[in-house]
Amino acid sequence: MQLQQLRYFLAVVEHGGFSRAAEALGRTQQALSKGIQSLEHALGVRLLDRGSRMARPTVFGQLLLEPARAIDHELSVFRSRLADALEAASGRVRIGASPTAAARLVGEAVTAVRRRLPDLRIEVVTGLQPQLLSRLLQGELDLCVGVDTRDAEPQGVIREVLGHEDYRVIAAADHPLASEPDPGHAALSAWPWLRGSNLGVVEALFRESFDTRGLTPPEPVLETDSLELVRTVLATDHYLCLLPQGLVRRELTEGRLVALGGRELSWTRPISMAYRADASPPPPALTLARALHAAADAVRDRR
Repeated sequence: MQLQQLRYFLAVVEHGGFSRAAEALGRTQQALSKGIQSLEHALGVRLLDRGSRMARPTVFGQLLLEPARAIDHELSVFRSRLADALEAASGRVRIGASPTAAARLVGEAVTAVRRRLPDLRIEVVTGLQPQLLSRLLQGELDLCVGVDTRDAEPQGVIREVLGHEDYRVIAAADHPLASEPDPGHAALSAWPWLRGSNLGVVEALFRESFDTRGLTPPEPVLETDSLELVRTVLATDHYLCLLPQGLVRRELTEGRLVALGGRELSWTRPISMAYRADASPPPPALTLARALHAAADAVRDRR
């Protein structure tokens, strides 16, 4: 059963026939007839008496009228509330964003919303995903966007996937391995490594890829949660680091850094938007959520 089929049924009953109902809905009589036949087939009963001059509901159609009208009314109410929520022209929205998400999706979404609704206040807090999710649960943030580096969904949080981010082995453009199409796992162990924070599942998969080849995973000589330090060290010396490409997209585009290898040195994780399970985001946050969906769609289209 589809909502459109219910609307077709109600229109035919209310207008007394297929031609007037089709005109009111801006559809063809054939489309209405086909939709109602599909509804009758799904329910296993005939809903309209087509034998008289006016299309009247059968005894089974009479049973459907009240719930169909209730569904149509509730849908109209929802659409009105949704329109109001999505056009929140004022107020404040607080969003937490990991550096990867802030650089792309959040930046595009915030720009689009501010261009259309200049009186809406937007506060963007950047940080690592675990800390941001904690602030979300404490009510300090309305939304949280970042790369999911854990498979388990945090308790009290609902996540929805906006896109995906690729993790790659990153090196300076003049690194000796940069010129090799696929240096392989064995060659990677001969160089010093950096390790960033919050790699989670990605680090486990990275280490597993060495274990399955009978190789010892490389151990980092430097660990840091500073992206600027990682960029500086990678650019000035022959280190390697496992990073989401989005964090160094500019350096990759400009040719200062390179991503090594092919599929065997690539791991993909979802970028998700999270909100509290026990409370709906306020209207300004819903406005920004729609912009995040649009930005994610645009990123997919550009790929």
